[in-house]
Amino acid sequence: MSGKEAASRAPRRRTTTTRGLTLWALGYLLVGVSLATAAAWPVYESPRAVIVGVVGGVAGIALGLLVRLLRWGPLLGGLAAVGAYLVLAVPLAVPAGMSSAAAFLSALRDAVLGVVVGWKQLLTLAPPLGEYQAVLVPLLVVSLFGAFLATLLALHPGRRASGAVAVITLMCAFGIAFGVSAPSTVLRVGAFALPAPRELAVGIALFAASLAWLIGRSRMQRAAALRAVAVHSIARRGAPVWPAVRRRMLAAVLIVAAVAAGVLVTPAAATWSDRSVLRDGIEPMIVVREQPSPLSSYRSWFSGDSLDATVVQVDGDPGGIDRIRLVALDAYDGQDFHVSGDTRFSRLPRTATAGPGRAELRITIGDAYRGIWLPSPGTLVAAPRFSGARGDALADGFHIGDDGDTAITIASAPGGGRGLVPGDGYTVLAEVPQGDAEDLAAARSGQSTLDPEAYPELTEWAQLQEQPRTGAGYLELIDRLRSRGYLSHALLQNDAAAGWIAALEAQEAYSFAASYAGHSAARIEELFSSLREQEAKVGSDASPQMLVSAVGDDEQFATAAALLARHWGFESRVVIGARLPAAEEVPGIAQCTEVCTGASMSAWVEVRPSGGEWVAVDVTPQFALLPSTITEGEQLPEHPTIPEQPRSEALDPPQAQNDSRSDAAPLEQTASPLLSQVLPVLRWVGIGALVLLLLALPLITVLIAKRARRRARRTVDDPELRLVGAWEELADLYVDNGVTMLGAGTRVQSAQSTRRPAAVALARIVDEGVFAPHPPAEADATTAWQLVDRERADLDGSVGRRQRLRARLRMRSFLDRIRPHHASALSLRRLALDTLTVAGARRQEEDA
Repeated sequence: MSGKEAASRAPRRRTTTTRGLTLWALGYLLVGVSLATAAAWPVYESPRAVIVGVVGGVAGIALGLLVRLLRWGPLLGGLAAVGAYLVLAVPLAVPAGMSSAAAFLSALRDAVLGVVVGWKQLLTLAPPLGEYQAVLVPLLVVSLFGAFLATLLALHPGRRASGAVAVITLMCAFGIAFGVSAPSTVLRVGAFALPAPRELAVGIALFAASLAWLIGRSRMQRAAALRAVAVHSIARRGAPVWPAVRRRMLAAVLIVAAVAAGVLVTPAAATWSDRSVLRDGIEPMIVVREQPSPLSSYRSWFSGDSLDATVVQVDGDPGGIDRIRLVALDAYDGQDFHVSGDTRFSRLPRTATAGPGRAELRITIGDAYRGIWLPSPGTLVAAPRFSGARGDALADGFHIGDDGDTAITIASAPGGGRGLVPGDGYTVLAEVPQGDAEDLAAARSGQSTLDPEAYPELTEWAQLQEQPRTGAGYLELIDRLRSRGYLSHALLQNDAAAGWIAALEAQEAYSFAASYAGHSAARIEELFSSLREQEAKVGSDASPQMLVSAVGDDEQFATAAALLARHWGFESRVVIGARLPAAEEVPGIAQCTEVCTGASMSAWVEVRPSGGEWVAVDVTPQFALLPSTITEGEQLPEHPTIPEQPRSEALDPPQAQNDSRSDAAPLEQTASPLLSQVLPVLRWVGIGALVLLLLALPLITVLIAKRARRRARRTVDDPELRLVGAWEELADLYVDNGVTMLGAGTRVQSAQSTRRPAAVALARIVDEGVFAPHPPAEADATTAWQLVDRERADLDGSVGRRQRLRARLRMRSFLDRIRPHHASALSLRRLALDTLTVAGARRQEEDA
């Protein structure tokens, strides 16, 4: 073959080799996308997830191939990838958005936000996720952008191509990291059991595919290099056949041994420790948000066997601690009380010492309780000391809210769920609460934080009571609320309610009255509506028994009291727990000494005036006086008697048990026509003023910074530093006004370059003060700053108003001082004064 023929075939061979490498890489990428989709299947278990993974991966591969062929740069390639994502996101990951234009825009917004927040959403929902909302967005991000990046790397001609293996591995790890903690079901083949077969199959397939691609790619490149040598007629010595065969056999043996070892070791390794995924390390607040409101299930303590079952057992001397808190609920959304989303849970130190005002108690969880909320007395001063087989896990999962009164443990519980289970025990060290009712009674109320339009019945009833807006007035409202209420824990008088009814009958001649559960705004408004209407019928001066009309228990009355506190301008929260012997006895809810049962569980409010401590206020209604039914216009007896309370039969509930008040008449809204016209104008004027202020804020910042710098230089205590500060101020003044001053040489030389007498005079005064054998006097510093002031006035008088404003706002004096040649002086004091000199520093050392 002639040289010309060899030269003509060389480009053809290079093209063939490049095409072969490209096809080999594309095959590996398709396998990687398939494995990543298979690994993510347990997270979703939906056919849509397969479509998203495969289509997104193929689109990423095609886009990467296009970017390579057209030789686009990183910026253009990245923009193309983002554009492809925006095009594919809605039809692939959020298909519900294709129903209408408005739904499409909403889905597109969710797809964009899902790039950032979608990962957290994956951890807050229990798998399988299916197609719920935008949960498929993270999978599309992984498949599209992962395949795009892997393609760019795999098609690279150099060593960078091996980075595609790392990208494909991370894509496969997505499904495992965001999946469930439990591995796939054990695969049994006869007597052989293989745990986690799906994870093992994905790992082996990924390993084999990556190894095959790397070896094949290397051989293709080597073959191409050998052909290039042959084209140029360069003689090469033939290699023996046996070494090549031996290398292949050795590689095959190593692969088989690695796979066999993985299959054999996996069963043993699976039992070494529990599998951990990202879902297991989620933020405590996410677990808290998943919990239903504890107040919503308050009545379950009084139902059936829970009434006499043990909730917690308390051992030790509680001292002045009067209550065991389960949880403090400080946020209300109109439906239920819950822990505020702004609450942050953190850990406590493990060690603390007992002392005055502290009590150490041993708490054991009983059969009637399990959950994440940690029963605790008072405010914990140290992390509990958990005991038992689950002690370490409970300690690792322990967190406490930033208010210090709500503690949780998010450790996994046997049988599913999280938190404490019956039999768990721990020792706590807590402080005795400081606030009491006297402190609250003497407090002044603040501005109401309750919307009167959302709670018109509550607002009107509170106004009818004519109480002062003080703590004493609020406590009087609570007394009236409790005395005019009637205790009932159920809607029906059945076997489930027999226990608590018998307990109340043992204390008083109790008659059952039905009451709905729930503490929504509608339910609380209904409670206050009954109180207001009853008072309107019988008059505010009627006897106490004639004013009883609201039926419920701690769930409703605690919510009502908390909302009244907010209407009165106090902070409030609802607390669920049990009262200890040190607490004031409340009829209807039993105190507990060593064993707290369901009958001891109560809910109360804690109120805090501005700058004060939380004060517990009991809200359990009375049950000695039955509600009175008064017809509108009925003439009340002049001397009413209290009849013997008869036994009443259970009333059948009405058809609808919803506590909403949809039939209530809408409130009349009256507004002044002039005010309705002026308010929009004022709003737009305010918005415009705010925009102008934001635009002017950088300029205002420059003026304030220059003024602060000048003040710092002028007010420093050392006269020598004030002298040099005056020189620095003059130099900055010249820079901002465009006066040229050479930076090299002495101060006098720099001043002479400006051709301004004031600069020369100031330079001489500063040099004399700095380099003289004695420190400068106060008069020298005063003279120096007077020169600066006169020079500033002369410069301002020589230019127009616009030039003066430009000089005031120019930032050149700041920028010149942060250039690289000033980097060594970037300390806070140097930036503020910029006046320390070697001579001055030495003189201060000599004086010291």
